[in-house]
Amino acid sequence: MKTLADWLAWQESQPRAAIQLGLERVAEVATRLGLSDLPFPVITVAGTNGKGSTCAMLTACLVAAGYQVGTYTSPHIQAYNERIALNGHPASDALIVEAFEAIEAARGEIHLTYFEFGTLAAVYCFVQQSVDIAVLEVGLGGRLDAVNIWDAEIAIVTSIGIDHVEWLGSDRESIGAEKAAIARQGKYLISGDPNPPASIQKTANAKGALVLQYGADFKVLQTTAQDFRLSTPQGIEYYPLPALLGEVQQLNAALVIMALQRLGVTTEVKVGLEPIRQGLRQVQLMGRLQPVSVQPPIWIDVAHNGHAAQSLASWLKTPTFAGQTHAVFSILADKDLVEVANTLAQVINTWHVFALVDKRALPLNELVDTLEKVNPNAVIYAYSDLASALKGAINQCNTRDRVVAFGSFLVVSGVLKHFSPNTL
Repeated sequence: MKTLADWLAWQESQPRAAIQLGLERVAEVATRLGLSDLPFPVITVAGTNGKGSTCAMLTACLVAAGYQVGTYTSPHIQAYNERIALNGHPASDALIVEAFEAIEAARGEIHLTYFEFGTLAAVYCFVQQSVDIAVLEVGLGGRLDAVNIWDAEIAIVTSIGIDHVEWLGSDRESIGAEKAAIARQGKYLISGDPNPPASIQKTANAKGALVLQYGADFKVLQTTAQDFRLSTPQGIEYYPLPALLGEVQQLNAALVIMALQRLGVTTEVKVGLEPIRQGLRQVQLMGRLQPVSVQPPIWIDVAHNGHAAQSLASWLKTPTFAGQTHAVFSILADKDLVEVANTLAQVINTWHVFALVDKRALPLNELVDTLEKVNPNAVIYAYSDLASALKGAINQCNTRDRVVAFGSFLVVSGVLKHFSPNTL
């Protein structure tokens, strides 16, 4: 295996490459690599939705303050390198291959999953590049996720929704306990769910963590077209609206601000007011209410569960928009299509659906049947592939209409292949 593509193909082909929750194997390999005790603080981000946006804002603010930042996120949209970023820029193939080679040499008889390889590779790269701080996104849950082998100086839980029930449980209390388990004794857990399950506080208390809860300890008070007011223990503060669109991004920004304020108390990493403001203004992230075309307006979003669909629906209800919304949509079989469809039924005028090319994809006939059952009056067009669905939605548009493509990271990545920044 010489190239990054070789390594990824090999990892994906391993017969035991399915998810294996647990920390013992990956922790042992981390010890063999000398990665158990890191020379920089870690911010760990868990939650059902908003993790990627929160990580992007944290990174932007820290970079604006002059720090070298390693950021680990998943999944990627266009290239695997997006998962391992240095100062917001994807790591090179050569650096990731070096990390994979070191992991393979160290693991011996220990089996690692695709995600565990990636998690260890990210932290290996961050050590090699001498970052000042790492921002690590939890891939699944928290308690048994590979990211949790490292102690978080600051832990963030963005939101609690129903997703990955086969691994995390079927109710918010169970899921909240799994995600809050990234907290550490004597360290801060910043919780962002406006209606948090009691299990977050209970889990944090059991671990001896300090909790700052949205709505109780800090809150977004008022917004204008340019900024928002944030009530914190220090008083009322004004911040620019994040460059990422959607009302939920103000809540995510509040988590970032609280985390960075606490970080400055407990570590040498200090981020002042101006770098935070600069970071919020300049943050960028693919696939989160991202425009890819002007005429007609085409937006992409990775909304793939009920909680994310609520945020998308809220944005689509913008009162200044007078036209129709045409959806290009597909989804994986393990997602709650009924909840997604119910949430968006009143804001989507036509559905242009297709089956994803993936072993986890929901078959086209089931997709159409479910949409029809949720909304018998829905206007649904079925296509053989994404390109045809996109063309069909565009053909439906008049001068006032828009297209929104969503439902999976795979939908977003597919649409991005059709458009370049020069289209804007």
